[in-house]
Amino acid sequence: MELAKKPPGCLEHIVVHGMIRLLESNHSERFTALMDGYLPDWRARRNDLNAAPLRDEDWTGHAG
Repeated sequence: MELAKKPPGCLEHIVVHGMIRLLESNHSERFTALMDGYLPDWRARRNDLNAAPLRDEDWTGHAG
């Protein structure tokens, strides 16, 4: 559920990463080349995803 709160670019990164892991089981040079080919800005998206918290987000706009 928490991933649904992330920006679409982060979610696209997760999907592409997962699909490429089906082709390449580790983070090898081939994995990196495939990521570069399918999602050239994947590093920035990964950084955005890693910087975003996964918990304690308030969707209602109410404090507390």
